[in-house]
Amino acid sequence: MATPLVLASRGAHATTTTTYASQHLTASTSKEPPPRVRPKRDGPGSTKSLVLSHAAAGRLDDALDTLAAAGTRDAFLHNVVIRGFADAGLPAGALAAYRAMLRAGARPDRFTFPVVVKCCARLGDLERGRAAHSAAIRLGAAGADVYTGNSLLAFYARLGMVDDAERVFDGMRARDVVTWNSMVDGYVSNGLGALALDCFREMHDALEVQHDGIGIIAALAACCLESALMQGREVHAYVIRHGMEHDVKVGTSLLDMYCKCGAIASAQSMFATMPSRTVVTWNCMIGGYALNGHPGDAFDCFVRMKAEGHQVEVVTAINLLAACAQTESSLYGRSVHGFATRRQFLPHVVLETALLEMYSKVGKVKSSEAVFGRMTNKTLVSWNNMIAAYMYKEMYREAIALFLELLNQPLHPDYFTMSAVVPAFVLLGLLRQCRQMHSYIIRLGYGESTLIMNAVMHMYARCGDVVSSREIFDKMAGKDVISWNTMIMGYAIHGQGRTALEMFSAMKCNGLPPNESTFVSVLTACSVSGLADEGWTQFNSMQREYGMIPQIEHYGCMTDLLGRAGDLREVLKFIEGMPIAPTFRVWGSLLTASRNRNDIDLAEYAAERIFQLELEHDNTGCYVLLSSMYADAGRWRDVERIKSLMTQKGLQRTDARSIVELHGVACSFVNGDTTHPQSKTIHEVSDVLSRKIGETGDSRNQSDPISLASMRTTTPNKHSVRLAVVFGLISSEARTPVLVKKNVRICNHCHHALKLISKYSGRRILVGDTNIYHEFSDGSCCCGDYW
Repeated sequence: MATPLVLASRGAHATTTTTYASQHLTASTSKEPPPRVRPKRDGPGSTKSLVLSHAAAGRLDDALDTLAAAGTRDAFLHNVVIRGFADAGLPAGALAAYRAMLRAGARPDRFTFPVVVKCCARLGDLERGRAAHSAAIRLGAAGADVYTGNSLLAFYARLGMVDDAERVFDGMRARDVVTWNSMVDGYVSNGLGALALDCFREMHDALEVQHDGIGIIAALAACCLESALMQGREVHAYVIRHGMEHDVKVGTSLLDMYCKCGAIASAQSMFATMPSRTVVTWNCMIGGYALNGHPGDAFDCFVRMKAEGHQVEVVTAINLLAACAQTESSLYGRSVHGFATRRQFLPHVVLETALLEMYSKVGKVKSSEAVFGRMTNKTLVSWNNMIAAYMYKEMYREAIALFLELLNQPLHPDYFTMSAVVPAFVLLGLLRQCRQMHSYIIRLGYGESTLIMNAVMHMYARCGDVVSSREIFDKMAGKDVISWNTMIMGYAIHGQGRTALEMFSAMKCNGLPPNESTFVSVLTACSVSGLADEGWTQFNSMQREYGMIPQIEHYGCMTDLLGRAGDLREVLKFIEGMPIAPTFRVWGSLLTASRNRNDIDLAEYAAERIFQLELEHDNTGCYVLLSSMYADAGRWRDVERIKSLMTQKGLQRTDARSIVELHGVACSFVNGDTTHPQSKTIHEVSDVLSRKIGETGDSRNQSDPISLASMRTTTPNKHSVRLAVVFGLISSEARTPVLVKKNVRICNHCHHALKLISKYSGRRILVGDTNIYHEFSDGSCCCGDYW
């Protein structure tokens, strides 16, 4: 008798994971005892003869009716009918026959339970499976009969109840190879690769016979789950020592393991030396190339597969689409799409989902929409991929609209849905919608998910409500480094640098070591709040205390910080002394500093460096900022020159738009907006405020006689942000803050005016632009007039 394997009970297990190897295990891990054969002693008209005759001819309903009419308690005959239904692929019929057996008073035996439990597994019927288990325990079959134990073990594993499977395993007095294989496969099918490998090793010690192909395949599937390349190589060595390398299923499982563990060279070697290959083997190799970022090799492998006369399957097309998604052109993907259409593979939900994902990754969102629209059987994965496609193309409103449509479907958004769609609410910046999303996330039960709550925390901070971000942070039970980084960055973009540094200190006191992203948040906080000395201290501590080499993001933050200090030549010296090549981000910081210090010569130098990198980045903002500086200086010919360059390059300035939320309604304004029902009042109040704060007309140099069409056509007090703020002031209660979101950088005129308006009105005004939140209060701004 084998020594029992005692396994620790687990409170929660991963969701079901399917690998190539696990597809071969079901039949071999749920074996039943062969049917008992009795000699025929009764005549041709007897009940036994009629039942056996009907069952042999496939007339199972007639056999069941005969049993019911006779009222026999012969377990053998009942077992024949039950097994007949099961073998015919009619599990519901088998369970009906089992219930008839119990009603007749027949006693189930070790030939009954394996078949009944297997049928319960096929139907996913936990209640009847447990009832059969209870009956097996009462009749002494559960622990004593290996066939019954194996079927119960496989049943619970298939339904994801690994704890129950373990208890069945531990309670079996006798175990065979199938028992151990079933336990290993149960772990694999529930995503518990480490436990599967532990069980496989203990199986080797407990049994005196060698592993069979089924056990090897299960162990390799576990290696895939854990990316356990070393253990996979050990299994490969075992296969070679025991002469199993010629088994094509084992060989294909080895190939699959090497591909999924990232050892593509070993996979190629394995593939080249295989004595025989099936279409599954070829599909595995094509998928392996795609998985490891070798789309060209995947296409070449497909050509060789066809040349050897193998029949192309749906799986082949799916794997090829994964390779097509890695190319910059949609040509390959369209070719596979056309091939799949000609071969009549469609409709096929997995293939359609692969097409959808491929088109989204090559930037053809319209094609993704077309595929999605034609799908007759949309799964949650299909919806998630379409939402991700919109997010990839920065179509945030479309992503939110599709998410809201999903809520009306008989599907429930999962972890991946929420992770994909939350950033859309962040980027649109509507606080009301953020609160609705937060509420929905809680109702879905994701309130304990650290990853999703990190996103919600970031969502609130980007939408102007850092207080709610902190409330979520304080309630989180499982804070990780991203939680702390998010909260530090939240305070940073709201100009609360000291609070951000206090958070950083608390993070270290809680024993959580910072990472590179932490220092980006910390240095951003120092930059926005003008904490130059603290910024240098943190920058130097990266390498000195934590062994981190500063990256371009950190140098960008330091460039911002030095620019705020005012010595632009020192900023330029710092950039030229960087150990890594400056990027758009770094030169952009110098350009911003030059604008704030009104140094057009240095701004032109920084812009020239940016233009040299224009293939790497959209430089519209750079042109606009330079044009604005020329306009402020009255250099209208240069303004015209910049405008002409933008036209030549197909660049278009983003129209300024500001949004203010009041009483759950978002109101949007553009420059000079007159579409709002209260436009007349809004413009009148704006004019009054301009006079109260001493704002004059356009003070710029207008000595150049160039066409006035080149000058700004909207006076500053009619800019979108001013109109939005005024509407907020006249439509909200006294002493309540006004929150406005702006899609472009706030101009100098409006920034100065809003400081004065906050003092005159006695109101706190928050304006979030593309970089930070400006909090205007009592005549000053949290940014210190540097942004």
